[in-house]
Amino acid sequence: MSGRNAMPSVLAVTSELPWPLDRGGHLRTFYLLRALATANRVRLIAPSSGPDEAAARALRDAGIELLAVRVARRRQATEALRVAHATVAAEPYVLYRRHRWSAVCAALRLAVSQDVPDVCYLDHLDSFVYARACGTTPLVIDLHNIYSELAARTALEQRQPLLRWFLARQAAALARMEQRAVAAARVAMAVSERDQRYYADLGARAVYLAPNGVDCAAYAALPEARRSGDPVILFLGAMSWEPNVSAARFLATDVLPRVRLQIPGARLRIVGRDPGPEVRALARLDGVEVTGTVPDVIPHLAEAHVMAVPLDAGGGTRLKILEAFAAGLPVVSTPVGAEGLDVIHGRDIWLAPRPRFAEAVVQILKDREHAATVATHARRLVSDRYDWSAIGKIACAAVAAAASPLAFQQRPAAIAAAGSEMVS
Repeated sequence: MSGRNAMPSVLAVTSELPWPLDRGGHLRTFYLLRALATANRVRLIAPSSGPDEAAARALRDAGIELLAVRVARRRQATEALRVAHATVAAEPYVLYRRHRWSAVCAALRLAVSQDVPDVCYLDHLDSFVYARACGTTPLVIDLHNIYSELAARTALEQRQPLLRWFLARQAAALARMEQRAVAAARVAMAVSERDQRYYADLGARAVYLAPNGVDCAAYAALPEARRSGDPVILFLGAMSWEPNVSAARFLATDVLPRVRLQIPGARLRIVGRDPGPEVRALARLDGVEVTGTVPDVIPHLAEAHVMAVPLDAGGGTRLKILEAFAAGLPVVSTPVGAEGLDVIHGRDIWLAPRPRFAEAVVQILKDREHAATVATHARRLVSDRYDWSAIGKIACAAVAAAASPLAFQQRPAAIAAAGSEMVS
């Protein structure tokens, strides 16, 4: 083993600094790397377009050595060239080639040659673009999603035929890259049993089930479904992502008017960074509030009566649902929105397809006792199964397995199963 104090050495690479903790990808990356740093020396290489003292301080406090690599800000001409290069190489641009930086590649090669790590930890599929720079170092890849499926579903959401066609082509390219990635990695991590089966079927040698999680302690002081005043329906998510825009539009134009027919005082609050003109325009509708970026979501979780997740695209597991569970907030979701979570309809969550979504929201808002029961079960579930402290142990086990070729070669199936058992 290399590194200080004979600790195993992990060299991680991700497509952006995992800070601030204002989106799902950042949360997962930060908490898993923090967990790895309790048992390993962890260095992180990430591109940055400028100094970010807050990120550097947060990562340092978490025990992570940050090697930030300065890269240029994105320009339209440069991105067009990236699309062309990806097309020639038969590689996906979205969620992959878009995130390749020559400076990051050079920094990774230098770090590997000067201080050989025991494991290279690739965060997201897009970090697989740097796999060759890792040389012969064993690879662990954390697959936050089934990226090909995410692109395919997003394509179906598009109203522009050319963009729909482009994303469908990207989905096929991503599927090929997923297969290459799991074939190259010694160990993969997936966020749900469904994702785990998908990557195992692609030929992955070992797939650990490490679901998304939440810091339960941060929400422990919030009450369970005991909010007062006019009901607030909360939608939480980055407004730069088209499926979230579609969901917000659906809530504001379809769900809220139908809910207000039975509960006139009901309001919709849309919380999330980067709302475009279409989302901001929703605030002109009666009962709709659009906050944009907020410094802290906890006050909004505290004031809401129900979290609404009417997504029809995406994959993985929803950190916004786990946050609501930890906050004691009942959740109404489409089945797609709750994919990857081990939940039972009517016990931990209320599931409804879009045609019956408004009806489900009305039911949960009118029946406060049932809402409180659902919230209590959900909070217990998230504490038992989805706290980051437990999930971090799975990430540590995955890295340890990748760093131990003998154990991996002898018992690959048992190692993968052990990862699943730790959360089941």
